Amino acid sequence: MKNQLSVPAPGLVCVELNPGPRRSPRLTEEKRWRVVHLHNDMGLGPTAIAERVGIHRNTATAILDKYQATGTIKDRPGTGRKRKISPEDEKKIIKKAKQDKDAAQIQREFERETKIKVSVWTIRRVIDAHNLKWLVRQRVEELTEINKARRLEYCQAMNGHNWKKVLFSDEKTFFLGAMKTHAYQEPGKRKKYPAPSHPLKLNVWLAAGHYMKAKLFFFKTNMDGALYQKVIKARLQENRLTFAPDCPVRLPQNYEYLQDNAKWHKAKKSMKVLGELVDDRIIEHPAQSPDLNVMEDVWSYLDRKVKAAKIKSIQGLKQKLTREWEKLPWSEIRKSVKSMPSRLAECVELEGGRTHY
Repeated sequence: MKNQLSVPAPGLVCVELNPGPRRSPRLTEEKRWRVVHLHNDMGLGPTAIAERVGIHRNTATAILDKYQATGTIKDRPGTGRKRKISPEDEKKIIKKAKQDKDAAQIQREFERETKIKVSVWTIRRVIDAHNLKWLVRQRVEELTEINKARRLEYCQAMNGHNWKKVLFSDEKTFFLGAMKTHAYQEPGKRKKYPAPSHPLKLNVWLAAGHYMKAKLFFFKTNMDGALYQKVIKARLQENRLTFAPDCPVRLPQNYEYLQDNAKWHKAKKSMKVLGELVDDRIIEHPAQSPDLNVMEDVWSYLDRKVKAAKIKSIQGLKQKLTREWEKLPWSEIRKSVKSMPSRLAECVELEGGRTHY
């Protein structure tokens, strides 16, 4: 049967299909137990109970019948719509998702293989429940065969190394006005954010380890040998480093220093200055190996903090980075350092290939 609505214009009638009865919200356990109490302790019947609780008489009757049959007011096992997708099916879906297949492709393959009709939305709900998100894949530099071999050799040689003694270092560029680039959106109604053609940027050098960390060093120009020498002279001297309260007494004079293979790091003058600061305790880090440097975790942490803030000036960016770096607990840094054996093992297993770190 159809319901006529108000007439907006002469000769025009808008009609809405009868949506049928609305489903009542589920009763809380507290209300269900009240039904039982009113019946057992006060001797009320279903009609009187329904009036007091504000429910239908049939609902009160069903609750009492369930209580008499089972001794509880909880749902009986097996009630509700049967699941189309079993736990084994879910494993197959997640396996396909991890093979870079999208929800529509997984849905087609699942129906073809199992003869079970499911919607794309069902597939997406299963994937979401396993904490997988449809995100842009990160672009990484392809490893050369020579560097894969060097990475493998490095990881095998450093097996069992005491990474608590190491001060890891790296440089990164932060852009002013950086914002979150991903958000849930409706197709055809994409969210936008302003992106200047030539955004202001701030370059940062930083070093951290299990027991020690250096202060941030900010610079605007491109890094070169002379600037790098200035950085390490200003930050790597023992009295310029910050040491954790539980740092071993002798470590400040014996820590090891890790840097990547950038040309300004390996320049003769740079190596000479490093020799004066840390003697020969320099770890020869392989090229194309940011995944073997825990500083990537530190940068990721700081980058999230910066993108979540509405920073409008380079000075504000410096202040934000400094505050967040000072607030970063030792436990977070140590969690990354603790992962080094796992990183090396995964790299060996992949024969020098890129790890997931």
